[in-house]
Amino acid sequence: MPDTALALAAPRRRAALSSRALWLTGSLVALVLLAAVSLRLGLRPVSWAEVWQAMIAYDPASAEQIVIRQMRLPRLFGAVLTGAALGISGALIQGLTRNPLADPGLLGINGGAALAVTGCILLLGITDPAGFVWAALGGALAAALLVAVLSGGALASPLRLLLAGAAISSLFLALTRALLLASQQALDVYRFWVLGGFEGVQIQTIAALAPFFVLGTLAALAAASGLDALLLGEDSARGLGVRTGAARLLAGAAIVLLSGSAVALAGPIAFAGLIVPHLARWTAGPGLRWGLALSAPLVPFFCLEPIWPVVCRSLAAACRLG
Repeated sequence: MPDTALALAAPRRRAALSSRALWLTGSLVALVLLAAVSLRLGLRPVSWAEVWQAMIAYDPASAEQIVIRQMRLPRLFGAVLTGAALGISGALIQGLTRNPLADPGLLGINGGAALAVTGCILLLGITDPAGFVWAALGGALAAALLVAVLSGGALASPLRLLLAGAAISSLFLALTRALLLASQQALDVYRFWVLGGFEGVQIQTIAALAPFFVLGTLAALAAASGLDALLLGEDSARGLGVRTGAARLLAGAAIVLLSGSAVALAGPIAFAGLIVPHLARWTAGPGLRWGLALSAPLVPFFCLEPIWPVVCRSLAAACRLG
C-alpha cells in the first residue's frame, strides 16, 4: 500500500511542478514583453527601431534615444525592482504573520520612511525626491527595528508583531502629520512623494540600492522553508529541525531590506504587496518558495506606468465600438 500511494503521488507532484514552472515562465515572458512596450510608449511615442538603437548603439544627438536612455529606462528598472521587492516582501510578511491581509507597510516601514522624509524637508530643506532616498531607507529600517524590539524579537508571536507594527505605524504617521502642519512647503513636497511613482528615479540611485534588493531576496529565499514549517505549528517546526527564531529573524530582515528599499526608491506604493501574493498562491499552491518566485514578476505588471493608460483607452474604445 505505501508503495502504491507513493506511485500515485509522484505523477501529481510532477504535474504540480510543471504547472508552477509554466506559470513562472509565462509571467517572466509577459513581463519582458511589457517592459519592451513600456520603453516605446509615453507622451512621446518612439519607434521600435529607435528603442533598439538606444539599447545597442546609443546616439546622444537623438532626442528619442535620450528620452529612452535617461528617462524611460531608469523608470523601467525602478518599476521592475520595486514591484519585485513589494511582491516578495508581501508574500513573506503574510507567511510570517499568518495574516492574509498583511502588507509590507504593516511593520511601520511606510510610517518610518514618511517621518524621515518629513524631517529632511523641514530640517534640511531638501525638496528633490532624489535626496530623500537614504532618509527614507533609514527611517524604514529604524521603524522596523523598533517594531521588532517591542514585539519581542525572534520569539515574537504573529499577533504581537501585528499589534506592534500597527501601533508604531499609527504613531509615526501622527507625528508626520503634526510636522506637516508647521510648513506649507513641506506639505507640498511631501504629498508628491507619498503618492509614489518612478518619474524621478535615476540609474545612480538604483545602483546604490541594488545591494539591498539582492540581500533581501537571498534572505527571503533562505527563510521560505522555515516559514513553511512554522505553518504546521511551533512544536512541529522544531521537531523537523527548524530553528524558528532564526527563521523569523531572517524573514524580518528580508522584509525590511526589500520594503525599505522599495519605499526609498519609489515612495509608498499601496496594495500591490497585499493583492499579488494571493494570486501567486492561487497559481503556485501553498508553498512559500514558489509563492515568492511568482510574486516577483507579477507585481511589476502593475508598476509599469505607461502600459495601463493605453490598456484603459483601448478597452474604452472597444466598449464604444461595441
